[in-house]
Amino acid sequence: MRHLVKRLDLVKGPGLVRRLAAGLAILSAACVAAAGGAGAQTLSKVTVQLALEPAGTTAALFLAEAKGWNREAGFEADIKDGRGSMASIQLVAAGQMDIGTGGLGAMAVAKGKGAPLISIAGLSRRTDLGVLVDANGPIRTVADLRGKRVLLFAASPWVPFLDSFLKNGGLTRNDLTIVFLDAGAFNAAYAAGQADAVMSIGPYVLPVIGDRRPSRVIDAAEYGVSSPGTGLYVREEMVQKSPELLGRFVKNQIRAWDHIFAGNADEAVAAIMKARPNAKLNPDILKGQIAAYRPYFDTPNTKGKPIGWQSEIDWKETIRSGEEAGLLKPGYKPADFFTNRFVE
Repeated sequence: MRHLVKRLDLVKGPGLVRRLAAGLAILSAACVAAAGGAGAQTLSKVTVQLALEPAGTTAALFLAEAKGWNREAGFEADIKDGRGSMASIQLVAAGQMDIGTGGLGAMAVAKGKGAPLISIAGLSRRTDLGVLVDANGPIRTVADLRGKRVLLFAASPWVPFLDSFLKNGGLTRNDLTIVFLDAGAFNAAYAAGQADAVMSIGPYVLPVIGDRRPSRVIDAAEYGVSSPGTGLYVREEMVQKSPELLGRFVKNQIRAWDHIFAGNADEAVAAIMKARPNAKLNPDILKGQIAAYRPYFDTPNTKGKPIGWQSEIDWKETIRSGEEAGLLKPGYKPADFFTNRFVE
């Protein structure tokens, strides 16, 4: 280029050289700007609705964003806190959020009532619903809850299964006092001794309660409640309209969970804390939730399969449980509730 400029200078004079240099500078700047603009336009934004505040159960969402894996895949995730699984399900069903995370059993019940939803990945695929009671107290079974004061929150994934759970234990709602509290208050109320039990998510709440009130869990699964635990769900139309984006999103979640369970829980906790600096989260509780949830990530029918993969057999059992409880009308098939398209 220098030789070309020198020759032009000899032939046409210095004026042309200055004009040529200025033109090249403008062209170079325009190319850089165009490249930057193109990159910004191709970065999609995905809104993700949590069931509650950030927890160990949602660690992969924050880790994938913090590691830059989402941006590498052409999107960024805008993660919103929630007020309960049922409330979050309503937001996704209404099209106000792209992807929801939370109880897939509650999602199935909503689907049975007409919500156009489908699960795209199963995370903790074993039922995690449970009743927390004193570790060394007299309450050992559902029948022991007779006459007791039990806490619950209205948007809990427990709500659709409450009556069938009590029935299988020989009780009805009239046999105990159920107190509905705000999602942000009921765990603290139980820890403070304001009730005999709390209906919640076992591995989620045990680390929260900790030593304040040593507790054990009465698993809902022991009383006929079959629910696929937690996972990711979307509106059915999104599966058809944005399959590539959903595929990249799910792939990053699998990658993040594999990374976490490979001994990197501290890194995931740090990602949550950085994303929510004002949320007053406890890193020890977050790490405890990750550890407590690890055994719930597999069922006998999902062992050997990647995180996210869902079992048709497990979903058949969920449908059976839902029909027996009157939560689902007969005729549903597993394929109505989930797809492994983005995992396989």
